[in-house]
Amino acid sequence: MSDPDVYPMPLFVQLAVSNVGESVAWYSALGFETIYEMPTMAHVRREKYADVMLVADRGIDADRRGAGVRTYVTVERDELDDIAARASEQVGETIDPEPTAWNTREVSVTDPDGYELVFSAVVDADRTFADVMGEETP
Repeated sequence: MSDPDVYPMPLFVQLAVSNVGESVAWYSALGFETIYEMPTMAHVRREKYADVMLVADRGIDADRRGAGVRTYVTVERDELDDIAARASEQVGETIDPEPTAWNTREVSVTDPDGYELVFSAVVDADRTFADVMGEETP
C-alpha cells in the first residue's frame, strides 16, 4: 500500500513469528498487503479492520507458538476459490473449500509458525439465522 489508511483498530491480532520477512511473504501470498515493515515487526492488512501484527518471536517455545490460535477472516463468496488456490500454492498441496453446517464454505490453512487462518464465505445470503440453526421462527 502506498498511502496506508491509518485508523484506530477496535481489535487486531498480534502473532509472534520466527521470521518476520518470511511471514510477510506468506501473508502477502494470501492477499494481505503490507502497511509497514521493520526487522522485528510488520503490520499486514487484508482489508479495513482485518489487520494482523507480526512481531519477532522473543523466546516463545517453538512447540507452543501458534498452538490453539485460530483466526477467522470473512471474505466474499467469489474470493474463496482464489484464496484456496493461493493457499494450495503456499503449502504445496490442494486445499479445497469445505462446506459447514452454518451456511459457509471455509478454507483453513496454517502459517509457517503454526497459526491457523480460516477464510470463510457465506453460501446463501438469503437464509435466515433461524433457517441455518434449524429453528422455527415465532
